[in-house]
Amino acid sequence: MVDDNGYDIRDYKAVMDVFGAMEDFDRLPAEIHQKGMKLVMDLVVNHTSDEHAWFVESRRSPDNPYRDYYIWKDTT
Repeated sequence: MVDDNGYDIRDYKAVMDVFGAMEDFDRLPAEIHQKGMKLVMDLVVNHTSDEHAWFVESRRSPDNPYRDYYIWKDTT
């Protein structure tokens, strides 16, 4: 199941099944270069899932280094 159209990132190192497998991705650069093309990749890390390891770790304590990855606001 994909939450939020795939923008609810749980793992930045995984490939969604709909796009293939990691083995497919591993072959991609060589196959593209054989055709004389270049590969441009984009990584957007300004949002993650609440299930992502960074977020889970950030909630462990107020002085956790991952806590600075997120903006925390007291809503009370």
